[in-house]
Amino acid sequence: MSNRNFFAVIISLIVLLAVAKSLYIVEETERALVLRFGKVLRDVDNNPVVNEPGLHLKIPAMDSVVLLDTRVQIMDGSPDVFTTQNKEFLEVDTYVQWKVVDFAKFYIRTSGNFKSAEDFLENYVDNGLRNQFGNRTLEEAVSGEREELMGQIKSFVNEADKAPEYGMEVVDIRVKKVNYTPRVLANVYEQIKSEREAQAVKIRSEGQQEANITRAKTDAEVLRTLAEADEYARTIKGDADAQAAKIYADTYNKNPEFYSFLRSLDAYKASFSKEGDIIVVKPDSDFFKYFKDADGKPTK
Repeated sequence: MSNRNFFAVIISLIVLLAVAKSLYIVEETERALVLRFGKVLRDVDNNPVVNEPGLHLKIPAMDSVVLLDTRVQIMDGSPDVFTTQNKEFLEVDTYVQWKVVDFAKFYIRTSGNFKSAEDFLENYVDNGLRNQFGNRTLEEAVSGEREELMGQIKSFVNEADKAPEYGMEVVDIRVKKVNYTPRVLANVYEQIKSEREAQAVKIRSEGQQEANITRAKTDAEVLRTLAEADEYARTIKGDADAQAAKIYADTYNKNPEFYSFLRSLDAYKASFSKEGDIIVVKPDSDFFKYFKDADGKPTK
């Protein structure tokens, strides 16, 4: 190979290397800033130049390229404790979705460091949470209005002097969980216990009242039934006594001696109704006159 061809090859390689060093590609999910001697390259209006996706040129050895991600980022911060309006403490765990919207401002304020950006952002989010929970009672913070609360925090962080100042925008904020601190948790358990005990006392009282009413109604029904039964028994007994008296009267009218005999038998039955009954009378007493003679005539 002649010296001329050799130098041509060398020059070609140098040119190719220079061209390769001068070209860079920006992906669809990126934006690029060019730093010339460490300073952000600006246009004629002194605005930082942000390169869109595609193939771009730079000056080797003079320019360096900073690529920034355009996708939504997720910041999962550590749980923090906040005070409610009624001076109770809650441990709140959140996550934030955010993205870069002003790449030049983002780089100038954070040097393109996403971790530093999230530190600033977490500070703003914590301030927003502290304000919002401080304006709500424990019940309001735990039970409801979660969407409204998150929306207000998002608006607070996206105010012009906060996230936009760093070229960032908060897309969404969500609360993963809200926990009671141990002291509040003990108070909550005690409150639940008191409420359940009060409810149990109320249920027992209502049950006792219902039992008393039922018992009183039952006792009244028993008394009424007994009274009706006693009245019915008295009526039956009265009718039977009247019928017996009539039978005795009819018997007496037909045969006084037979009536006297029947009455004596009733007297014997009543006098000797139990084993061991003893009666002391004279042998010639009229009480035993029918034992001696069927006609009841005294013996001579």
